[in-house]
Amino acid sequence: MTAAPTPSRPVGGFARLRAVLALDGAVAQLMLAVFQYFVVSVSFAACLVPAVVFSLLIGWQPTHLSLWLGALSLLPLVPAVYALLRSSRRLLAERVDGGAGREFWRSFARGARNLAWAAIALSALVLLLGYDLALFGGSDAMLLFAAAAAAIVLALVIAVCAVAAVRGGGSPVELLTAATKAIARRPHVALSWLLMLGLGVALAALPVIGAPFALFLPALLGVGIHICNDALRFS
Repeated sequence: MTAAPTPSRPVGGFARLRAVLALDGAVAQLMLAVFQYFVVSVSFAACLVPAVVFSLLIGWQPTHLSLWLGALSLLPLVPAVYALLRSSRRLLAERVDGGAGREFWRSFARGARNLAWAAIALSALVLLLGYDLALFGGSDAMLLFAAAAAAIVLALVIAVCAVAAVRGGGSPVELLTAATKAIARRPHVALSWLLMLGLGVALAALPVIGAPFALFLPALLGVGIHICNDALRFS
């Protein structure tokens, strides 16, 4: 007598499940991609430690010491944005690649060398706005002007870093001119950046899901900026 054939459907289902849960399966690739987003986001957050320490220990005050220290604490911001855009481009192109964290810090060192002028200019503009608020902060018009100036400066910083990330470098005049022309041609792209930043900060401030979301927010914003730039043909 011959044994009855064993049904192949459970075996096939087990094989598919094993393929999904394998070390090179879909679940492992998804977890690796999520981890890379986490690494890039935490790396960006580490660059903001001086600003966080300043806000916790001193905070904004209408004094010379507070204004100068607050401006100096933002010096790492420009190379951090440049590194975020470089590493998030790698995340977007190679989702399971394990080198996004190394790419961030290599790009941060490169940005600290090549974009030092932009970092100093940003701190100088923040210092100027801080003195304006300290002297004329009681005026509603001054508050509106400071908010609009901060949005323009932030958009210009992202544009300069985006152009530098694409070109791989350039003189300050070339990068600033290219970034200004790109924003002038497509101002809706810069508005989309600011909208994403506002929505991201609002979601990170939510009581329950805000803190876990903030651990992935910088990398998600970097990827979102690249998607907007590619879809709307920025630069």
